[in-house]
Amino acid sequence: MTTTDVPQGVGQKGRFYLTKNIWVPQEPLENLNLRLSDWILQNMPRLPLAGEEALKSFPFLAELRKRHDKIKADLAYLLSHHEEIPTLHEVHPRDLYVPGRAWRTFILKIYGHEITENTAAVPDTMAAINRIPGVHTALFSILAGRAEIEPHRGSAAGVVRFHYPLIVPSEPEKCWIEIGGHHFFWEEGVPLVFDDTREHWVKNQTDETRVVLIIDFNADMPFPVNLYTGLRYALGRRSAEVKAVIDRAAIGVPPRSAGNGAA
Repeated sequence: MTTTDVPQGVGQKGRFYLTKNIWVPQEPLENLNLRLSDWILQNMPRLPLAGEEALKSFPFLAELRKRHDKIKADLAYLLSHHEEIPTLHEVHPRDLYVPGRAWRTFILKIYGHEITENTAAVPDTMAAINRIPGVHTALFSILAGRAEIEPHRGSAAGVVRFHYPLIVPSEPEKCWIEIGGHHFFWEEGVPLVFDDTREHWVKNQTDETRVVLIIDFNADMPFPVNLYTGLRYALGRRSAEVKAVIDRAAIGVPPRSAGNGAA
């Protein structure tokens, strides 16, 4: 099956490779994670939260707001290489799929691994991210106008997801996210924090692009939940699957000098 043959919202579920020769079926594993997530949610902070409420609960996320202009400069440089930025499905064929190249992702960090070939292009952004404790994943999510990400649940139980909006359409209320029945639209510089395992979906009803910096960080689960989330993270971090994602995500945009915009 080619990428263009894949129905919207459907990834190529198959084997999750722990090593080159040891694998587990992906779909049953994700279903188990989601069943456990329903229990783990009872121990999560009250989410979703937006704006000042989000920063009050997670004050260390203010590091991004402090460096907003520098991060925007990084993004402007990155978008000058827009055609080189891959779609999520090109990087991880068994993840979510959006038709064409409407949803591009520039991954900076995954399962704690920094993709240095990418982070060199956005040094000020990485300087801010590195001041946030327990970061699992960080990426720029670039959604084209008229694109939709269908309802789905992430499988990373025990992780908090942070959206930091950098580019939003001129009519922001027409570009929105639904999270567990809560409706939000992005506003530049206004943070949103939620649990990715709650069902959520995204729709951009404008002709303009939306760009969000996404960061997943440790939710600091209590015992014994932390044993499961820690084991899952450790196995994923060392898996052949994640190593393959890193290789595909590393596109090598030329380095940008921190603070001055020079390439």
